[in-house]
Amino acid sequence: MSNRPRAWRRSLALSAPRLLAALSLLAALPGCPRTTAAPDAGSELDGGPYDPVQGNGYEGAISLDDARVMALDPRTLQSGATPCRGPLLGRVSRIVDGDTMHVNGVSEIGEWDIRFIGVNAPEISHMGSTPDCFGNEATVFTNQLAGRLVWLTFDAGCNDPYDRTLAYVWVGGGTGDLWQRQLLRRGFVRTLSIDPNTSFAGVFEGEQSTAEAAGAGLWSACP
Repeated sequence: MSNRPRAWRRSLALSAPRLLAALSLLAALPGCPRTTAAPDAGSELDGGPYDPVQGNGYEGAISLDDARVMALDPRTLQSGATPCRGPLLGRVSRIVDGDTMHVNGVSEIGEWDIRFIGVNAPEISHMGSTPDCFGNEATVFTNQLAGRLVWLTFDAGCNDPYDRTLAYVWVGGGTGDLWQRQLLRRGFVRTLSIDPNTSFAGVFEGEQSTAEAAGAGLWSACP
């Protein structure tokens, strides 16, 4: 988990016509990531079969698809009981480590340093320091999101002391498409419950308990 502060700019919401025009322009720009065809139920994309209700499973490759994310109605995605703001569609521009990334807004103009709510990844190397056990593995796993569209939902508090935006990260509408659950279930991170953003605390503790019982990831690799 990186503790380096980064500034974020206040967002400016786009109207629906302006949003559609902006998305069309982004898609036409050279070098911008292209979306792929929307998946059918049970189709295979980047990994194994994708179940639109369960979403990604907790074993094997992760299925990621920009068109699927773009087509989501954000009102169907879970957020905290009293979210500090509405959902945000963004494109991941850079991964910092297993639980932190930089996002450029798509549904809104702006850019944000995103810290994942409810989880804590082992540290990676900073200025020659020795990385924590499984820090590099967690970063490699989250790096799958680089260049991808994601939906972000929020809890009661929007920012941490380092001015990073705190969010839940979605790659689809299924239960297995909440990135925090993938990280926990596969043993890349531990839970980190900090008020007031505790709406998923019970769910996350359950996923960690399952991973620990199975010896997944850091639970068997780390002392």
